[in-house]
Amino acid sequence: MNFSKQIAFPVLDPPQMQSVAEIGELVCFSPNEQMISQGSRDYPFYVIKSGEVRIVELVGDVENPITTHRAGQFTGDVDMLTGRSAVISAFANGAVEAYQLCAVRLRQLLNECPRFSDLLLDAFQARRELLPHTRFMGIRLIGKPNTHETMRMREFLYKNHVPHTFFDANNAEGVEQLRILGVFDKPLPIIHCNGHTEVEPTIEKIASCIGISRDIDSQLFDLVIVGAGPAGLAAAVYASSEGVKTLVVDGVGPGGQAGSSSKIENFIGFPSGISGGDLANRAYLQALKFGTQFTAPITVDEIYQDESGEHRLKLCTGQVARARCVLVATGVSYRQLDLPGCQRLEGAGVYYAATSVESRVCENSVAVVIGGGNSAGQAAMFLAQSAAQVKMVNRGADLSEGMSSYLSQRVTNHPKIALIPKSEVVQIHGDRCVEAINIRNSRTGDTTLHACSALFIFIGATPNTKWLPPTIKRDSNGFILTGSALHDLSHGAELSWPLDRAPYDLETSVPGILAAGDVRSGTTKRCGFAVGDGALAVTCVHRYLNDLALR
Repeated sequence: MNFSKQIAFPVLDPPQMQSVAEIGELVCFSPNEQMISQGSRDYPFYVIKSGEVRIVELVGDVENPITTHRAGQFTGDVDMLTGRSAVISAFANGAVEAYQLCAVRLRQLLNECPRFSDLLLDAFQARRELLPHTRFMGIRLIGKPNTHETMRMREFLYKNHVPHTFFDANNAEGVEQLRILGVFDKPLPIIHCNGHTEVEPTIEKIASCIGISRDIDSQLFDLVIVGAGPAGLAAAVYASSEGVKTLVVDGVGPGGQAGSSSKIENFIGFPSGISGGDLANRAYLQALKFGTQFTAPITVDEIYQDESGEHRLKLCTGQVARARCVLVATGVSYRQLDLPGCQRLEGAGVYYAATSVESRVCENSVAVVIGGGNSAGQAAMFLAQSAAQVKMVNRGADLSEGMSSYLSQRVTNHPKIALIPKSEVVQIHGDRCVEAINIRNSRTGDTTLHACSALFIFIGATPNTKWLPPTIKRDSNGFILTGSALHDLSHGAELSWPLDRAPYDLETSVPGILAAGDVRSGTTKRCGFAVGDGALAVTCVHRYLNDLALR
Protein backbone atom coordinates (compact mmCIF):
# COMPACT_ATOMS: atom_id res chain seq x y z
CA MET A 1 0.00 0.00 0.00
CA ASN A 2 1.49 3.37 -1.00
CA PHE A 3 1.65 6.38 1.32
CA SER A 4 -1.57 8.01 0.01
CA LYS A 5 -3.53 4.81 0.52
CA GLN A 6 -2.10 4.39 4.03
CA ILE A 7 -3.51 7.83 4.88
CA ALA A 8 -6.83 7.15 3.15
CA PHE A 9 -7.41 3.68 4.61
CA PRO A 10 -5.74 3.47 8.05
CA VAL A 11 -6.29 0.66 10.54
CA LEU A 12 -7.33 1.83 14.01
CA ASP A 13 -5.23 0.67 16.94
CA PRO A 14 -6.83 -0.95 20.06
CA PRO A 15 -7.15 2.32 22.07
CA GLN A 16 -8.89 3.99 19.12
CA MET A 17 -11.21 1.01 18.67
CA GLN A 18 -12.03 1.21 22.39
CA SER A 19 -12.94 4.92 22.02
CA VAL A 20 -15.29 4.03 19.18
CA ALA A 21 -16.82 1.12 21.11
CA GLU A 22 -17.61 3.40 24.05
CA ILE A 23 -19.59 5.86 21.95
CA GLY A 24 -20.90 3.69 19.09
CA GLU A 25 -23.59 1.01 18.80
CA LEU A 26 -22.56 -2.53 17.77
CA VAL A 27 -24.65 -3.70 14.80
CA CYS A 28 -24.58 -6.84 12.64
CA PHE A 29 -25.14 -7.33 8.91
CA SER A 30 -25.87 -10.41 6.83
CA PRO A 31 -23.92 -11.29 3.65
CA ASN A 32 -24.62 -8.78 0.84
CA GLU A 33 -26.82 -6.62 3.08
CA GLN A 34 -26.67 -2.94 2.10
CA MET A 35 -25.14 -0.72 4.79
CA ILE A 36 -25.07 2.62 2.90
CA SER A 37 -27.31 3.51 -0.03
CA GLN A 38 -25.93 5.75 -2.77
CA GLY A 39 -27.82 9.04 -2.79
CA SER A 40 -29.03 8.74 0.81
CA ARG A 41 -28.51 11.55 3.33
CA ASP A 42 -27.67 11.36 7.04
CA TYR A 43 -26.22 7.88 6.60
CA PRO A 44 -24.26 6.30 9.50
CA PHE A 45 -20.52 6.09 10.04
CA TYR A 46 -19.24 2.53 10.52
CA VAL A 47 -16.05 1.19 12.08
CA ILE A 48 -15.58 -2.46 11.14
CA LYS A 49 -15.11 -4.83 14.09
CA SER A 50 -15.10 -8.03 12.00
CA GLY A 51 -15.72 -8.98 8.38
CA GLU A 52 -15.37 -6.99 5.18
CA VAL A 53 -17.36 -4.15 3.59
CA ARG A 54 -17.15 -3.48 -0.14
CA ILE A 55 -17.49 0.11 -1.31
CA VAL A 56 -18.89 0.51 -4.81
CA GLU A 57 -20.39 3.07 -7.14
CA LEU A 58 -23.62 1.86 -8.71
CA VAL A 59 -23.76 2.74 -12.41
CA GLY A 60 -27.18 1.48 -13.35
CA ASP A 61 -27.25 -2.11 -12.13
CA VAL A 62 -23.48 -2.51 -12.37
CA GLU A 63 -21.18 -2.28 -9.33
CA ASN A 64 -18.10 -0.18 -9.99
CA PRO A 65 -15.66 -1.31 -7.23
CA ILE A 66 -13.89 1.45 -5.25
CA THR A 67 -12.30 -0.29 -2.24
CA THR A 68 -12.86 -2.89 0.49
CA HIS A 69 -12.77 -2.05 4.21
CA ARG A 70 -11.61 -4.69 6.69
CA ALA A 71 -11.47 -5.05 10.48
CA GLY A 72 -10.22 -1.85 12.13
CA GLN A 73 -11.07 0.34 9.15
CA PHE A 74 -13.99 2.75 8.71
CA THR A 75 -16.45 3.85 6.05
CA GLY A 76 -17.25 7.35 4.83
CA ASP A 77 -15.58 10.45 3.46
CA VAL A 78 -16.00 14.22 3.85
CA ASP A 79 -19.74 14.01 3.24
CA MET A 80 -20.01 12.52 6.72
CA LEU A 81 -19.43 16.12 7.83
CA THR A 82 -21.14 18.03 5.02
CA GLY A 83 -24.42 16.11 5.38
CA ARG A 84 -24.64 15.68 1.62
CA SER A 85 -25.90 12.63 -0.22
CA ALA A 86 -23.70 9.52 -0.22
CA VAL A 87 -21.66 9.21 -3.42
CA ILE A 88 -21.12 5.46 -2.93
CA SER A 89 -22.94 2.34 -1.72
CA ALA A 90 -21.63 -0.08 0.92
CA PHE A 91 -22.42 -3.81 1.14
CA ALA A 92 -21.40 -6.48 3.64
CA ASN A 93 -19.03 -9.08 2.20
CA GLY A 94 -20.18 -12.01 4.30
CA ALA A 95 -21.23 -11.46 7.92
CA VAL A 96 -20.12 -8.10 9.35
CA GLU A 97 -19.98 -6.63 12.84
CA ALA A 98 -19.50 -2.87 13.02
CA TYR A 99 -19.77 0.04 15.41
CA GLN A 100 -22.37 2.51 14.13
CA LEU A 101 -22.27 6.24 14.86
CA CYS A 102 -24.73 8.91 13.75
CA ALA A 103 -23.44 12.31 12.61
CA VAL A 104 -23.87 13.86 16.08
CA ARG A 105 -21.91 11.04 17.75
CA LEU A 106 -19.21 11.24 15.06
CA ARG A 107 -18.75 14.97 15.68
CA GLN A 108 -18.58 14.22 19.43
CA LEU A 109 -15.82 11.69 18.75
CA LEU A 110 -13.92 14.20 16.61
CA ASN A 111 -14.06 16.88 19.31
CA GLU A 112 -13.25 14.62 22.26
CA CYS A 113 -10.45 12.58 20.65
CA PRO A 114 -7.98 14.91 18.85
CA ARG A 115 -5.71 12.09 17.68
CA PHE A 116 -8.66 10.26 16.14
CA SER A 117 -9.92 13.51 14.66
CA ASP A 118 -6.65 14.18 12.80
CA LEU A 119 -6.53 10.63 11.44
CA LEU A 120 -10.16 10.74 10.30
CA LEU A 121 -10.01 14.12 8.58
CA ASP A 122 -6.76 13.24 6.80
CA ALA A 123 -8.34 9.99 5.61
CA PHE A 124 -11.49 11.72 4.39
CA GLN A 125 -9.49 14.21 2.32
CA ALA A 126 -7.13 11.55 0.95
CA ARG A 127 -10.07 9.40 -0.18
CA ARG A 128 -11.43 12.25 -2.28
CA GLU A 129 -7.98 12.82 -3.77
CA LEU A 130 -7.73 9.15 -4.74
CA LEU A 131 -11.17 8.99 -6.39
CA PRO A 132 -10.02 10.41 -9.76
CA HIS A 133 -7.49 7.55 -9.99
CA THR A 134 -10.26 4.94 -9.86
CA ARG A 135 -13.11 4.23 -12.28
CA PHE A 136 -15.38 6.41 -10.17
CA MET A 137 -17.54 8.81 -12.21
CA GLY A 138 -19.73 10.54 -9.64
CA ILE A 139 -22.13 13.06 -11.11
CA ARG A 140 -22.08 13.00 -14.89
CA LEU A 141 -22.24 16.36 -16.66
CA ILE A 142 -22.61 16.32 -20.45
CA GLY A 143 -22.36 19.56 -22.38
CA LYS A 144 -20.33 21.74 -24.69
CA PRO A 145 -17.27 23.13 -22.90
CA ASN A 146 -17.33 26.68 -24.28
CA THR A 147 -20.84 27.63 -23.15
CA HIS A 148 -21.89 29.86 -20.27
CA GLU A 149 -24.35 27.31 -18.85
CA THR A 150 -21.85 24.45 -18.81
CA MET A 151 -19.10 26.56 -17.26
CA ARG A 152 -21.42 27.77 -14.47
CA MET A 153 -22.23 24.19 -13.56
CA ARG A 154 -18.60 23.11 -13.66
CA GLU A 155 -17.62 26.06 -11.47
CA PHE A 156 -20.35 25.19 -8.97
CA LEU A 157 -19.30 21.53 -8.79
CA TYR A 158 -15.61 22.49 -8.55
CA LYS A 159 -16.06 25.09 -5.79
CA ASN A 160 -18.25 22.78 -3.75
CA HIS A 161 -15.82 19.84 -4.15
CA VAL A 162 -18.45 17.59 -5.71
CA PRO A 163 -16.99 14.45 -7.36
CA HIS A 164 -18.03 14.56 -10.99
CA THR A 165 -17.01 13.69 -14.53
CA PHE A 166 -17.46 16.07 -17.43
CA PHE A 167 -18.19 14.64 -20.88
CA ASP A 168 -17.76 16.83 -23.95
CA ALA A 169 -20.88 16.37 -26.09
CA ASN A 170 -18.73 16.98 -29.18
CA ASN A 171 -16.65 13.82 -28.79
CA ALA A 172 -17.33 10.07 -28.82
CA GLU A 173 -17.46 9.63 -25.02
CA GLY A 174 -20.00 12.40 -24.64
CA VAL A 175 -22.16 11.01 -27.43
CA GLU A 176 -22.03 7.56 -25.79
CA GLN A 177 -23.19 9.01 -22.46
CA LEU A 178 -26.11 10.73 -24.17
CA ARG A 179 -27.07 7.39 -25.71
CA ILE A 180 -26.76 5.51 -22.39
CA LEU A 181 -28.95 8.06 -20.61
CA GLY A 182 -31.48 8.11 -23.45
CA VAL A 183 -31.25 11.88 -24.01
CA PHE A 184 -29.48 11.98 -27.36
CA ASP A 185 -31.82 14.58 -28.86
CA LYS A 186 -32.34 16.70 -25.73
CA PRO A 187 -31.02 20.25 -25.13
CA LEU A 188 -27.66 20.61 -23.35
CA PRO A 189 -26.27 20.61 -20.73
CA ILE A 190 -27.50 17.40 -19.12
CA ILE A 191 -26.66 16.11 -15.66
CA HIS A 192 -27.06 12.64 -14.14
CA CYS A 193 -27.13 12.70 -10.33
CA ASN A 194 -28.06 9.91 -7.92
CA GLY A 195 -29.94 7.97 -10.57
CA HIS A 196 -31.83 11.01 -11.92
CA THR A 197 -31.23 12.63 -15.29
CA GLU A 198 -32.00 16.33 -15.67
CA VAL A 199 -32.09 18.27 -18.94
CA GLU A 200 -30.90 21.89 -18.75
CA PRO A 201 -30.92 21.81 -14.93
CA THR A 202 -30.63 24.91 -12.77
CA ILE A 203 -27.82 25.24 -10.23
CA GLU A 204 -30.51 25.08 -7.52
CA LYS A 205 -31.75 21.75 -8.89
CA ILE A 206 -28.22 20.33 -8.84
CA ALA A 207 -27.67 21.57 -5.28
CA SER A 208 -30.88 19.90 -4.14
CA CYS A 209 -29.93 16.58 -5.74
CA ILE A 210 -26.47 16.63 -4.17
CA GLY A 211 -27.81 17.63 -0.77
CA ILE A 212 -26.01 20.97 -0.49
CA SER A 213 -29.20 22.93 0.14
CA ARG A 214 -30.45 23.16 3.72
CA ASP A 215 -33.87 23.69 5.26
CA ILE A 216 -33.07 26.57 7.57
CA ASP A 217 -36.40 28.38 7.44
CA SER A 218 -36.97 30.37 10.65
CA GLN A 219 -34.17 28.68 12.58
CA LEU A 220 -32.52 31.02 15.07
CA PHE A 221 -28.73 31.25 14.73
CA ASP A 222 -26.31 33.14 16.92
CA LEU A 223 -24.44 34.15 13.77
CA VAL A 224 -25.30 34.09 10.08
CA ILE A 225 -22.33 34.72 7.78
CA VAL A 226 -23.12 35.90 4.26
CA GLY A 227 -20.21 34.94 2.04
CA ALA A 228 -17.80 31.99 2.19
CA GLY A 229 -14.52 33.62 1.18
CA PRO A 230 -11.48 33.71 3.50
CA ALA A 231 -13.09 36.19 5.91
CA GLY A 232 -16.36 34.26 6.14
CA LEU A 233 -14.64 30.87 6.48
CA ALA A 234 -12.25 32.14 9.17
CA ALA A 235 -15.17 33.60 11.13
CA ALA A 236 -17.06 30.30 10.80
CA VAL A 237 -14.12 28.28 12.16
CA TYR A 238 -13.53 30.54 15.16
CA ALA A 239 -17.22 31.06 15.95
CA SER A 240 -18.24 27.40 15.78
CA SER A 241 -15.19 26.24 17.72
CA GLU A 242 -16.27 28.61 20.51
CA GLY A 243 -19.84 27.32 20.68
CA VAL A 244 -21.54 29.97 18.53
CA LYS A 245 -24.38 28.44 16.47
CA THR A 246 -23.32 29.46 12.96
CA LEU A 247 -24.78 29.35 9.45
CA VAL A 248 -22.86 30.29 6.29
CA VAL A 249 -24.72 31.14 3.07
CA ASP A 250 -23.01 31.71 -0.28
CA GLY A 251 -24.10 32.24 -3.85
CA VAL A 252 -21.70 29.63 -5.28
CA GLY A 253 -19.68 27.77 -2.65
CA PRO A 254 -16.63 28.02 -0.37
CA GLY A 255 -13.63 30.05 -1.54
CA GLY A 256 -14.75 33.45 -2.76
CA GLN A 257 -12.25 35.31 -4.98
CA ALA A 258 -9.34 33.62 -3.18
CA GLY A 259 -10.78 30.23 -4.18
CA SER A 260 -10.06 31.17 -7.79
CA SER A 261 -6.35 31.79 -7.13
CA SER A 262 -4.15 29.12 -8.63
CA LYS A 263 -1.43 29.66 -6.01
CA ILE A 264 -1.07 31.87 -2.93
CA GLU A 265 2.57 32.11 -1.88
CA ASN A 266 2.50 34.89 0.72
CA PHE A 267 0.04 33.26 3.14
CA ILE A 268 1.68 32.48 6.49
CA GLY A 269 2.39 28.82 7.18
CA PHE A 270 2.64 27.67 3.55
CA PRO A 271 6.23 28.40 2.39
CA SER A 272 5.77 26.49 -0.86
CA GLY A 273 2.38 28.10 -1.50
CA ILE A 274 -1.15 26.74 -1.58
CA SER A 275 -3.95 27.05 -4.10
CA GLY A 276 -6.94 29.12 -3.11
CA GLY A 277 -9.18 26.10 -3.62
CA ASP A 278 -7.12 23.93 -1.25
CA LEU A 279 -7.01 26.66 1.39
CA ALA A 280 -10.77 27.13 1.17
CA ASN A 281 -11.38 23.38 1.39
CA ARG A 282 -9.24 23.05 4.53
CA ALA A 283 -11.09 25.93 6.19
CA TYR A 284 -14.43 24.47 5.08
CA LEU A 285 -13.61 21.11 6.68
CA GLN A 286 -12.47 22.81 9.89
CA ALA A 287 -15.73 24.72 10.14
CA LEU A 288 -17.76 21.55 9.45
CA LYS A 289 -15.81 19.71 12.14
CA PHE A 290 -16.92 22.27 14.72
CA GLY A 291 -20.56 22.20 13.59
CA THR A 292 -20.96 25.11 11.16
CA GLN A 293 -23.92 24.72 8.81
CA PHE A 294 -23.40 25.64 5.15
CA THR A 295 -25.96 26.18 2.40
CA ALA A 296 -25.52 27.12 -1.28
CA PRO A 297 -26.30 28.42 -3.83
CA ILE A 298 -28.12 30.97 -1.70
CA THR A 299 -28.28 34.74 -1.98
CA VAL A 300 -29.92 37.17 0.42
CA ASP A 301 -32.71 39.26 -1.08
CA GLU A 302 -33.41 41.37 1.99
CA ILE A 303 -32.16 41.90 5.54
CA TYR A 304 -34.11 43.69 8.23
CA GLN A 305 -34.57 43.84 12.00
CA ASP A 306 -37.82 42.80 13.68
CA GLU A 307 -39.38 44.31 16.80
CA SER A 308 -37.47 41.96 19.11
CA GLY A 309 -34.12 43.07 17.65
CA GLU A 310 -33.47 39.84 15.76
CA HIS A 311 -32.13 40.14 12.23
CA ARG A 312 -34.16 38.46 9.51
CA LEU A 313 -32.56 37.40 6.24
CA LYS A 314 -34.99 36.72 3.41
CA LEU A 315 -33.27 34.24 1.10
CA CYS A 316 -33.69 33.73 -2.64
CA THR A 317 -35.40 30.41 -1.88
CA GLY A 318 -38.17 32.15 0.05
CA GLN A 319 -36.83 30.87 3.35
CA VAL A 320 -36.10 33.26 6.21
CA ALA A 321 -33.05 32.83 8.45
CA ARG A 322 -33.17 34.38 11.92
CA ALA A 323 -29.94 35.69 13.43
CA ARG A 324 -28.88 37.41 16.60
CA CYS A 325 -25.82 38.68 14.74
CA VAL A 326 -24.92 38.91 11.03
CA LEU A 327 -21.51 39.10 9.36
CA VAL A 328 -21.37 40.52 5.84
CA ALA A 329 -18.38 38.92 4.07
CA THR A 330 -19.59 39.07 0.48
CA GLY A 331 -16.29 40.33 -0.90
CA VAL A 332 -15.97 41.93 -4.32
CA SER A 333 -16.67 41.16 -7.96
CA TYR A 334 -14.15 41.74 -10.73
CA ARG A 335 -15.09 44.56 -13.07
CA GLN A 336 -16.16 43.74 -16.61
CA LEU A 337 -14.75 45.20 -19.78
CA ASP A 338 -17.20 47.64 -21.33
CA LEU A 339 -16.96 46.02 -24.76
CA PRO A 340 -19.58 44.50 -27.10
CA GLY A 341 -19.73 40.73 -26.68
CA CYS A 342 -17.88 40.63 -23.37
CA GLN A 343 -20.91 39.78 -21.25
CA ARG A 344 -22.36 37.46 -23.91
CA LEU A 345 -19.15 35.40 -24.02
CA GLU A 346 -18.76 34.99 -20.25
CA GLY A 347 -18.09 31.31 -19.68
CA ALA A 348 -17.36 30.86 -23.38
CA GLY A 349 -13.86 32.31 -23.45
CA VAL A 350 -14.27 35.29 -21.10
CA TYR A 351 -13.39 34.43 -17.48
CA TYR A 352 -12.79 36.14 -14.15
CA ALA A 353 -10.96 33.23 -12.52
CA ALA A 354 -8.16 30.89 -13.54
CA THR A 355 -8.68 27.44 -12.04
CA SER A 356 -8.23 23.97 -13.51
CA VAL A 357 -11.75 24.25 -14.97
CA GLU A 358 -10.99 27.34 -17.06
CA SER A 359 -7.40 26.40 -17.91
CA ARG A 360 -8.55 23.42 -19.99
CA VAL A 361 -10.08 25.81 -22.51
CA CYS A 362 -6.68 27.21 -23.48
CA GLU A 363 -4.56 24.06 -23.41
CA ASN A 364 -1.88 24.31 -26.12
CA SER A 365 -3.34 27.60 -27.34
CA VAL A 366 -3.02 31.31 -26.49
CA ALA A 367 -4.52 32.81 -23.33
CA VAL A 368 -4.73 36.55 -22.67
CA VAL A 369 -4.67 37.96 -19.13
CA ILE A 370 -5.78 41.54 -18.53
CA GLY A 371 -4.57 43.29 -15.38
CA GLY A 372 -1.47 44.17 -13.42
CA GLY A 373 -2.24 43.04 -9.87
CA ASN A 374 -1.42 39.88 -7.92
CA SER A 375 -4.53 38.06 -9.16
CA ALA A 376 -3.52 38.67 -12.76
CA GLY A 377 0.06 37.56 -12.07
CA GLN A 378 -1.03 34.36 -10.34
CA ALA A 379 -3.39 33.59 -13.21
CA ALA A 380 -0.67 34.13 -15.82
CA MET A 381 1.77 31.82 -14.00
CA PHE A 382 -0.87 29.10 -13.63
CA LEU A 383 -2.11 29.28 -17.22
CA ALA A 384 1.47 29.15 -18.55
CA GLN A 385 1.63 25.54 -17.31
CA SER A 386 -0.82 24.38 -20.00
CA ALA A 387 -1.20 27.17 -22.57
CA ALA A 388 1.15 27.50 -25.53
CA GLN A 389 1.57 31.17 -24.65
CA VAL A 390 0.13 33.70 -22.21
CA LYS A 391 -0.11 37.35 -23.24
CA MET A 392 -0.44 39.78 -20.34
CA VAL A 393 -2.06 43.12 -21.17
CA ASN A 394 -1.48 45.91 -18.66
CA ARG A 395 -2.32 49.61 -18.81
CA GLY A 396 0.75 50.44 -16.71
CA ALA A 397 4.34 50.55 -17.86
CA ASP A 398 5.73 48.22 -15.20
CA LEU A 399 4.19 45.26 -13.33
CA SER A 400 5.94 46.26 -10.12
CA GLU A 401 3.51 49.20 -9.82
CA GLY A 402 0.66 46.94 -8.67
CA MET A 403 2.12 43.48 -8.13
CA SER A 404 4.20 41.93 -5.35
CA SER A 405 7.92 42.05 -6.17
CA TYR A 406 8.49 38.27 -6.10
CA LEU A 407 5.55 37.67 -8.43
CA SER A 408 6.33 40.44 -10.93
CA GLN A 409 9.88 39.07 -11.32
CA ARG A 410 8.58 35.55 -12.01
CA VAL A 411 6.05 36.77 -14.54
CA THR A 412 8.63 38.97 -16.30
CA ASN A 413 11.17 36.14 -16.54
CA HIS A 414 8.76 33.38 -17.59
CA PRO A 415 9.56 32.18 -21.14
CA LYS A 416 5.90 31.54 -22.04
CA ILE A 417 4.52 34.88 -20.81
CA ALA A 418 4.64 37.88 -23.17
CA LEU A 419 4.10 41.29 -21.54
CA ILE A 420 2.12 43.94 -23.43
CA PRO A 421 2.43 47.16 -21.34
CA LYS A 422 0.72 50.51 -21.86
CA SER A 423 -2.09 48.76 -23.73
CA GLU A 424 -5.75 47.81 -23.49
CA VAL A 425 -8.18 45.43 -25.18
CA VAL A 426 -10.58 47.36 -27.42
CA GLN A 427 -12.47 44.59 -29.26
CA ILE A 428 -13.40 40.93 -28.80
CA HIS A 429 -13.99 38.69 -31.82
CA GLY A 430 -16.04 35.51 -31.80
CA ASP A 431 -19.62 34.40 -32.28
CA ARG A 432 -20.03 31.42 -29.94
CA CYS A 433 -16.66 31.67 -28.17
CA VAL A 434 -13.63 33.96 -28.03
CA GLU A 435 -11.48 33.66 -31.16
CA ALA A 436 -9.37 36.84 -31.18
CA ILE A 437 -9.00 40.31 -29.64
CA ASN A 438 -7.76 43.73 -30.71
CA ILE A 439 -5.18 45.41 -28.47
CA ARG A 440 -4.43 49.14 -28.70
CA ASN A 441 -1.15 50.67 -27.55
CA SER A 442 -1.95 53.82 -25.55
CA ARG A 443 1.37 55.50 -26.49
CA THR A 444 1.31 54.98 -30.25
CA GLY A 445 -2.41 54.44 -30.85
CA ASP A 446 -1.60 51.36 -32.97
CA THR A 447 -4.09 48.45 -32.86
CA THR A 448 -3.04 44.84 -33.39
CA LEU A 449 -5.05 41.62 -33.79
CA HIS A 450 -4.20 38.68 -31.53
CA ALA A 451 -5.70 35.20 -31.93
CA CYS A 452 -6.60 33.55 -28.59
CA SER A 453 -8.97 31.01 -27.11
CA ALA A 454 -9.58 32.65 -23.72
CA LEU A 455 -9.56 36.07 -22.10
CA PHE A 456 -8.99 36.34 -18.32
CA ILE A 457 -10.01 39.68 -16.80
CA PHE A 458 -8.58 41.05 -13.53
CA ILE A 459 -9.07 44.82 -13.71
CA GLY A 460 -10.17 45.86 -10.24
CA ALA A 461 -13.23 45.09 -8.22
CA THR A 462 -16.50 46.47 -6.90
CA PRO A 463 -18.01 45.51 -3.51
CA ASN A 464 -20.96 43.13 -3.40
CA THR A 465 -23.24 45.40 -1.37
CA LYS A 466 -26.23 46.10 -3.62
CA TRP A 467 -28.43 43.76 -1.57
CA LEU A 468 -27.90 45.73 1.65
CA PRO A 469 -30.35 48.39 2.90
CA PRO A 470 -29.35 52.09 2.85
CA THR A 471 -29.20 52.08 6.66
CA ILE A 472 -25.85 50.29 6.33
CA LYS A 473 -23.50 53.15 5.47
CA ARG A 474 -20.85 52.89 2.75
CA ASP A 475 -17.97 55.03 1.58
CA SER A 476 -17.92 56.82 -1.78
CA ASN A 477 -16.84 53.60 -3.56
CA GLY A 478 -19.58 51.46 -2.02
CA PHE A 479 -17.44 49.68 0.61
CA ILE A 480 -19.02 49.24 4.06
CA LEU A 481 -18.00 51.60 6.85
CA THR A 482 -17.31 49.97 10.22
CA GLY A 483 -16.20 50.92 13.72
CA SER A 484 -14.39 54.22 14.10
CA ALA A 485 -14.67 54.91 10.35
CA LEU A 486 -18.39 55.55 10.89
CA HIS A 487 -17.49 58.80 12.66
CA ASP A 488 -15.15 59.99 9.91
CA LEU A 489 -16.99 62.98 8.45
CA SER A 490 -14.89 62.78 5.26
CA HIS A 491 -17.11 59.92 4.15
CA GLY A 492 -20.17 62.14 4.31
CA ALA A 493 -22.13 59.52 6.27
CA GLU A 494 -24.70 60.81 8.72
CA LEU A 495 -24.50 58.33 11.58
CA SER A 496 -27.65 57.71 13.53
CA TRP A 497 -26.35 55.33 16.20
CA PRO A 498 -29.10 54.10 18.58
CA LEU A 499 -26.93 52.72 21.41
CA ASP A 500 -25.03 54.35 24.26
CA ARG A 501 -21.81 52.46 23.50
CA ALA A 502 -19.60 53.09 20.45
CA PRO A 503 -19.75 50.65 17.51
CA TYR A 504 -17.43 47.67 17.82
CA ASP A 505 -14.40 47.49 15.50
CA LEU A 506 -16.19 45.67 12.65
CA GLU A 507 -19.74 46.74 13.43
CA THR A 508 -21.65 48.62 10.74
CA SER A 509 -24.08 51.50 11.22
CA VAL A 510 -26.70 48.90 12.21
CA PRO A 511 -25.96 47.27 15.61
CA GLY A 512 -25.39 43.54 15.35
CA ILE A 513 -24.51 43.61 11.64
CA LEU A 514 -20.75 43.35 11.07
CA ALA A 515 -18.58 43.44 7.96
CA ALA A 516 -15.25 41.73 7.25
CA GLY A 517 -12.82 41.15 4.40
CA ASP A 518 -12.70 42.86 1.02
CA VAL A 519 -16.24 44.26 1.30
CA ARG A 520 -15.20 46.47 4.23
CA SER A 521 -13.92 50.00 3.69
CA GLY A 522 -10.19 50.53 4.23
CA THR A 523 -9.08 46.90 4.04
CA THR A 524 -5.96 45.58 2.33
CA LYS A 525 -7.09 43.23 -0.41
CA ARG A 526 -5.03 40.24 0.71
CA CYS A 527 -6.10 36.74 1.76
CA GLY A 528 -4.24 36.96 5.08
CA PHE A 529 -5.89 40.26 5.94
CA ALA A 530 -9.35 38.79 5.23
CA VAL A 531 -8.65 35.82 7.52
CA GLY A 532 -7.56 38.20 10.29
CA ASP A 533 -10.71 40.24 9.75
CA GLY A 534 -12.82 37.10 10.10
CA ALA A 535 -11.15 36.23 13.40
CA LEU A 536 -11.61 39.78 14.72
CA ALA A 537 -15.28 39.64 13.71
CA VAL A 538 -15.86 36.74 16.12
CA THR A 539 -14.54 38.85 19.00
CA CYS A 540 -17.12 41.48 18.07
CA VAL A 541 -19.81 38.79 17.86
CA HIS A 542 -19.07 37.64 21.40
CA ARG A 543 -19.21 41.20 22.72
CA TYR A 544 -22.52 41.83 20.94
CA LEU A 545 -24.07 38.56 22.18
CA ASN A 546 -22.95 39.38 25.72
CA ASP A 547 -24.67 42.77 25.36
CA LEU A 548 -27.88 41.03 24.36
CA ALA A 549 -27.68 38.71 27.36
CA LEU A 550 -27.33 41.69 29.72
CA ARG A 551 -30.27 43.64 28.31
